[in-house]
Amino acid sequence: MAKLTSEMKELFASEFPFLATADKNGNPKVGPKGSFKVYDDEHLAYVEWTGKEAFANLKASGKAAVAVASKPKNAGFRFEGTAHIYYPNSPEYTEAKEKGGFGDGIAIVVIDVERIYQLKASAQSGDLLDESVPARRG
Repeated sequence: MAKLTSEMKELFASEFPFLATADKNGNPKVGPKGSFKVYDDEHLAYVEWTGKEAFANLKASGKAAVAVASKPKNAGFRFEGTAHIYYPNSPEYTEAKEKGGFGDGIAIVVIDVERIYQLKASAQSGDLLDESVPARRG
């Protein structure tokens, strides 16, 4: 897995992260997820409350991108990876709920951070900073 730095963790804790997914036709969905947390050095997680479009996309493809940025710094990061969905009454849900300090929801989503990109108001924007699997092309 790609590793989150202390700078990334601090930004994630202080700013509002956005989840991006796509449906089977490639139509994008993006929106804020207020319950997002850094789960550990290699994972992000959130509790799912609505079960709507983005959640349906994750169930269908398992692919997620999460962006977080600081307007004053004109900088941030995009994290891409595979989402794992854990439902109530499963041992994984119970473990993730406890570890993440989450309340109850319809599911807890844990994302393997496979690639991290820089978001910056400069020529370095979009640069790959860390990856654990080859980036998708095309």
